[in-house]
Amino acid sequence: DNLLCIFSKKDDTTYFLDVADIFSDDQRVFRESIERFEPDIHDENLSFLAPQYFLDTSGQGLLYRVVLSLPLLLQSAPPTACIIPFLLRRNAPKATIRSHIMGRFSTLIETRDMSSLRKWIGVIVDQYSKSDVALKFDFESTVTLLSKSSLISLGDVKDADDITAMDHIMVPASCGKVLTQTEMLQMILLPRAMLAIKKGDPRTLRFISSLSVHYFVELERRFMTPSVALQCLVVALLWRTGENAELTSFLSARQSQWTITRRRRQMNLPTANRMYFDNPGAIPYAETLFLIAKEEFVDKASVHCAPSTARQLISYATIILVGCGATSLAVKHLLSAGQLNDAINVCSKKIRPNKGVEDTIFAEGTKSKDFFHAAISNARKQSSVSERCKSFYHLYCFLQQWDSSAFTLDSRKIRLSRRRASNEHNYRRRSFLAAEDSDTIVVEQSVLAHECPRFPDELFGGKDSACCQKLRAMFGYRSHPSSPAQ
Repeated sequence: DNLLCIFSKKDDTTYFLDVADIFSDDQRVFRESIERFEPDIHDENLSFLAPQYFLDTSGQGLLYRVVLSLPLLLQSAPPTACIIPFLLRRNAPKATIRSHIMGRFSTLIETRDMSSLRKWIGVIVDQYSKSDVALKFDFESTVTLLSKSSLISLGDVKDADDITAMDHIMVPASCGKVLTQTEMLQMILLPRAMLAIKKGDPRTLRFISSLSVHYFVELERRFMTPSVALQCLVVALLWRTGENAELTSFLSARQSQWTITRRRRQMNLPTANRMYFDNPGAIPYAETLFLIAKEEFVDKASVHCAPSTARQLISYATIILVGCGATSLAVKHLLSAGQLNDAINVCSKKIRPNKGVEDTIFAEGTKSKDFFHAAISNARKQSSVSERCKSFYHLYCFLQQWDSSAFTLDSRKIRLSRRRASNEHNYRRRSFLAAEDSDTIVVEQSVLAHECPRFPDELFGGKDSACCQKLRAMFGYRSHPSSPAQ
């Protein structure tokens, strides 16, 4: 097992020396010998037989085989000693090694010993940087951890062990000597962050946020690309801890790095940095960022970021989607986030359907009715009628160029209610007479009006106001005896 055991009879002490550790070039790798008092081993009646046996010359001559007990060995190691590489090199089951590593990290996290953890991260990242297999594995596999890294859905998790057991990702045997980003996320960062949220512990959540950011920085400092899951977790933690300045700085730094990388590529200059579209998980990562920006959390551990930070996060995610060629997806998410003007700008610049072509197919979530619904949602948040009118007029001008077919008049059958019950209770009781209480007529109005049958009259002073009547006419709504049955 690449472990040299020295039994000193003089002081009745056993020394364990990791042979692979001794020949390492990194000065920060843990090299201290681990001492353990073993009184029975130093009995004068025991004779050592190479390579790993002891013969008891007394009695019937029993033969003992020396095996390594990691639990006993770890009891002798100080909690702050970085023996993670030592554990990873041992010839023991992966689950056992994983359990011991989690225990060592948990001890320092619970005591909030950031100084020791920084040293550990430095050693772990240095060894990780020498494994091309591990880098390739993390680059391709961590997309599956995006939903967990967003910290949006915690489920019924009660403790860290439950979280760790939820998704076990098999790491290739060739990565066994290093701690991958996937394992750091799954074993340490994600369980601790989710548990802090569950318990409503803001102090621990901030500590895990600082640790995750440090791990991210250490990877980039050695010109390695942090996985999309780690990037997502850093954003989610900064978002939940209310670190507005740090999150905006993080997003701005990433965009600046992309700009520099793009220019160096255009000039055929070498660069170790990647663009966002080089990552296979870029699109699901950007979609997850939209979910984070729209999240309304109520736990005691989290603090809301400012609306300006949310807008920057949405802008950041939009840049990724548009850069990856997923413009329609960007528009869909912008509309779902209530960013109507940004969605219009993206459509105007990046997507230009030929005007007059009737067979233009719009992606789901980017049709005229989706823009109209987003405009209504935004109007409900605006305080004055004039602002709402400007927003709807802007939408009308855009749709005239974007999808003029939405205003094409179309005759369709509409069911109209002839009478209403005096109250909702009676209306339900008489619902079985609906066929007798309604008429079906043919109404000619715009395609958009048929798809969105209810115009928000109450937002513009009521149906009788001049402003409302003008907007209804612009969008192709026609007045009829009664409102369509909903």
